[in-house]
Amino acid sequence: MSHTIHESHDHEHGDNCGHEAVRHDDHIDYIHDGHRHHRHEDHWDECVAV
Repeated sequence: MSHTIHESHDHEHGDNCGHEAVRHDDHIDYIHDGHRHHRHEDHWDECVAV
């Protein structure tokens, strides 16, 4: 699994945000604009399963 910072993410994901939430190991990924990302400290990481 690789993680890259998702730049310029101005949408706050959470309950009822309108995006599909998927459990991924120890966090929740949100499917948004054809990719998955999750909150990591003060930013969002892209999340790609390999």
